[in-house]
Amino acid sequence: MLSNKIFLKRLSILSGVMGLILGIITIIPFICNFSFFALILLSAPILFIYLKKLSLLGYVEPKQGAIYGAIIGFISFIGFSISFVPLATIIGFIYKGSFYLGVSLLFRSGIFVTIMMVLFVAILAALMNAFSGLVTMYIYNQIETKPEEAKTNIEIQE
Repeated sequence: MLSNKIFLKRLSILSGVMGLILGIITIIPFICNFSFFALILLSAPILFIYLKKLSLLGYVEPKQGAIYGAIIGFISFIGFSISFVPLATIIGFIYKGSFYLGVSLLFRSGIFVTIMMVLFVAILAALMNAFSGLVTMYIYNQIETKPEEAKTNIEIQE
């Protein structure tokens, strides 16, 4: 149980940092669509592949992959919003005809509306990343073999 809490802390810290980085990258006009797509759909597979490369993630069932993917998606979008919304609001206030004027108008409508929009889109990101995490873990389980303790070999003799 203790190792699961430590793993969830690591997972949430990594996904928050990834969200912060993608929030800063999304400010760049030519990259914004790709980084937002990566945030909404590919956050969980990117972190799963990173954790598998570092051997920090063992055998994970697809159901657990969906749960971890939802956690990654929600926290990474919250981290994204912490960095993107203030930067986009500042740019929208300075350059009135910019692409980020919509974010500054959303921010002007009230902090409650902004928080609710961020939470609703974070739930959407959690759902999308849950699905992509499920698919990623399913593919990994098809490629890799199960560990010995997860296999059951029952022989029935007469």
